[in-house]
Amino acid sequence: MESVLKSVIVPCRNAKLGCTKNVPYGRDSSHEKEYCSFSLCSCPEIKECKYTGLYKEIISHYLVSHPLKPDCFFTFGEPRDVRMAINDKSLVLITLTKTLLFVVQCFREPNGVYVAVNCIAPLAPEVEKFSYRISYSFDGRTCCHESPEMKRILEVSFETPKDKNVMFVPNSLLRGEVLEMELCISQVKS
Repeated sequence: MESVLKSVIVPCRNAKLGCTKNVPYGRDSSHEKEYCSFSLCSCPEIKECKYTGLYKEIISHYLVSHPLKPDCFFTFGEPRDVRMAINDKSLVLITLTKTLLFVVQCFREPNGVYVAVNCIAPLAPEVEKFSYRISYSFDGRTCCHESPEMKRILEVSFETPKDKNVMFVPNSLLRGEVLEMELCISQVKS
């Protein structure tokens, strides 16, 4: 009986949202969890907002429901200054040329601050890929991180990332509770 169930194919759990893919019954499907372009993404303001929606809808929700910070807009391929209080933990960035949200996050640890840049979107092949370069300088010393492919996430997390796709700023280079960084987000050419 178990082998019969494993051979059954059912619609993706996101079928009601528009997905037409089929997946094996009863098994965890990476398609449903990560790769389905109809996977629900959470608003990056997770402490005050419970909204979830398709990745292309998150920006509309965000623009209508949350106050915009004056420095939240950016242009692909153009370096820009990003000023962020470490205790704010996250800063949402928007470009008007794409219907996507990007988030810069700070994670305070005993030996310094980790900074991550992510795109709020599933890993679906139809979602564009982005790269980024971020740097922080103080007293003639620079911390820098360059990622050839930005991580895409369905939901913001406040747990320090375990992967290496982050910039680390040691306590010895911090000047107060504000990070003044330079960030450049670019589209990855297919």
